[in-house]
Amino acid sequence: MQRIKYTTSVVFAQRYLSYGYRALPLFPGEKRPHPGLVPHGLKDATGDSATLEAWWRACPECGVGLLPGPEVLVLDVDAPGAWERLKEEHPALLEAPRARTPRGGVHVYLRLPPEAVGRLTATTKALPGVDLRGLGRSYLVAPPTTLPTGAYAWEVALRRPEELPLVPAPLLVRLLPPPPPPKPAWTPVEGTSPKRLRALLDAYADRVARTPEGQRHNTLIRYAVAAGGLLPHGLDPREAEEALVAASMSAGLPELEARAAARWGLEVGTSRPLDLGDFGQRGGFWAKGFAQNQRRPGGHFSDFGQRGTHNKPHWEEPNPWGGEGGGPWR
Repeated sequence: MQRIKYTTSVVFAQRYLSYGYRALPLFPGEKRPHPGLVPHGLKDATGDSATLEAWWRACPECGVGLLPGPEVLVLDVDAPGAWERLKEEHPALLEAPRARTPRGGVHVYLRLPPEAVGRLTATTKALPGVDLRGLGRSYLVAPPTTLPTGAYAWEVALRRPEELPLVPAPLLVRLLPPPPPPKPAWTPVEGTSPKRLRALLDAYADRVARTPEGQRHNTLIRYAVAAGGLLPHGLDPREAEEALVAASMSAGLPELEARAAARWGLEVGTSRPLDLGDFGQRGGFWAKGFAQNQRRPGGHFSDFGQRGTHNKPHWEEPNPWGGEGGGPWR
């Protein structure tokens, strides 16, 4: 009897692997991953046939967990009446692979179009009684897994990810998050000139080029954000990037690191234009409202103080105006 269970489960699991999915063993009679075989849960899901065989040889009674890739959306429909409403609204769902759960729910397997991959999360609650699974982030309890309440079974056979039907367009519209609101229009400060903008960029680049070792990356981030605040005033983004990258490389940073950091800082600064009318005033150098502890490339935090002002560096700097505004910049 034990041998039959082992053979049935591993045959299903191997078939899932042959279709391009990953699998993992579930603790007998439960939905959770087997802690002794896959201590890291779905992170240990495998596409390796030999590993799969070893798991079920060690525990023939294990259920099967199936982990789809990020392009596969699984509708987990559990609420009474939810599946009836869903298939009435979207009849095409009846053709999609579908597994019946022991309590009468269904798992419906669908494919996302390329432009929607990565835009959905399990927290999306656009459909009453329906949870979003798969997406490369969550596994499904799959046939022939048996729980105390019954067994999982396919009503419509599973297919390879590329053969799954696409999510119906009207349904996808309901599931996708709304587009972000447009950025508010920015009116350049009267009197802003290309010569003035270039002078500021040159001042930023000069400081980046003179940064001592150990402070180069953070300093580049700071001045890239500041330069980004000049883009809405008319500064050319390519000109800004090249100037900052060249300055960083002269200070000793590798080009790839310098370019990634410069682009990140420019992008952040663009949404927070500098108030050039207040330039040279204390705290006016950085865009107002800059969020504290903005993440920078590499996952660390850049050094920004409260209310968007830049923390004082370890050495005194001249004012970027070259003397205007009075005294050293703080």
